[in-house]
Amino acid sequence: MPGLYSVKPGTMVVVPVNKPASKKVYIETYGCQMNEYDSGLVQSILESAGYTRVHRFQEADWIMLNTCAIREKAHEKIYNRLRSMEGERGRNKAHIGILGCMAQNLGDELFAAGLPIDLLAGPDSYRQLPDLMAGINGQPQQTVSLLQLSRTETYSDIYPLQSEGPLAFTTIMRGCDNFCSFCVVPYTRGRERSRSPEPILHEIRKLIAEQDVQEVTLLGQNVNSYSFADFNFTTLCERILNETAIKRLRFTSPHPKDFPLELLELMAGSDRFCSQIHLPLQSGSSAVLARMRREYTRADFLQLVDRIRHTIPQVNLSTDVIVGFCGETEAEFQETMDCMREIRFDMAYMFHYSERKHTGAWKKMPDDVAGSVKLRRLQELIELQNSIALERNQSLVGRTFEVLAERPSKRDARQLMGRTAGGKSVVFAPICGPDQAVADGIGRFYTVQIAGATSATLHGHMAGITANQAE
Repeated sequence: MPGLYSVKPGTMVVVPVNKPASKKVYIETYGCQMNEYDSGLVQSILESAGYTRVHRFQEADWIMLNTCAIREKAHEKIYNRLRSMEGERGRNKAHIGILGCMAQNLGDELFAAGLPIDLLAGPDSYRQLPDLMAGINGQPQQTVSLLQLSRTETYSDIYPLQSEGPLAFTTIMRGCDNFCSFCVVPYTRGRERSRSPEPILHEIRKLIAEQDVQEVTLLGQNVNSYSFADFNFTTLCERILNETAIKRLRFTSPHPKDFPLELLELMAGSDRFCSQIHLPLQSGSSAVLARMRREYTRADFLQLVDRIRHTIPQVNLSTDVIVGFCGETEAEFQETMDCMREIRFDMAYMFHYSERKHTGAWKKMPDDVAGSVKLRRLQELIELQNSIALERNQSLVGRTFEVLAERPSKRDARQLMGRTAGGKSVVFAPICGPDQAVADGIGRFYTVQIAGATSATLHGHMAGITANQAE
């Protein structure tokens, strides 16, 4: 049946359901792993409707940019990309669609910016893309948007097309109910809803059987809030370990306020459950955490870290930290620095605060920390974390780890890059036969002895082989 969708400047257009006249689509993804997964969903939906994905936007009839709204820099990238594409869209003057979080959050502003946009679709509107695109094909200067958030959409029956390789992602839930004051996710991805366990299990089995995937990462804005019928996040993970042959299981990201402690016992008891946890701190100041609406204190977080490390001694911890949040004093920033020194994360994603439209902070709190102060604090934090990461990595020199090879090293095609179960990146030279290329080792597990380290990467060689012999 035809559908009604809003069209600039607010009128309605009837979109017919028919086969697309233009069939080549280019998809470019920005932002998090969830966006990468969603781009796979979009590709699957469009291929079912007769579209073929191309890898150069100049060849496409449709260009889709799947966008992020988490920081201002992400917005700037999209604006710049659109301007650069405007004169290079090929002979067909490809239609351009903006998908995802930026479309959902800034729809009106994108219209007003005069950018070459034909379609806007939020994260819950991807099923309707073929109909929207078919209605636009051949219609001059007609911009269509569909930006309704859903309380039920999980795309459970659609399996994304993921790039080949030993790693894959599986979304187990969408949206977020936490409403942290700095975060735009509830406004761009809606409220929490979880997928049924059965499609999740089927998807993982399918990845193993069809792509020889060795490792799956479970995705959600707050994975430990997963809830479907009688299943919570821990019982879902139990089923995955018991009912699939996946070699490695990871997840991201949990929320510290309600981290399931029984999950730690499950992780500690299974060699297939990777000993890595991404645990967002955001701030080491209880006062700042209260303004952020994080629902835990500094003491709560430190207690959780202690329990994690007691239960899983070999665990690697990573985190997210924001400096320069509304009202952050120098003393509060130093509390964060002290917290980082005490916890000693293996890795951290670090940012200065960037105000986001529609969030609680945007509505109620002044963004009152000077830009120069934010940048200075961020630089101090990065320098501290880099020194901690270097020390932690150097302490691993001489130890041996099982490494899953993911791809050739970017700096040296004779070497492979992989990760330990704890998520440490390792570059090493595999032993290859005379007719065997290095790339043939992708997807295999290697026993690697660490010979050197930087703050970001471990360097090693096959266990029992000297560094010189491995070259």
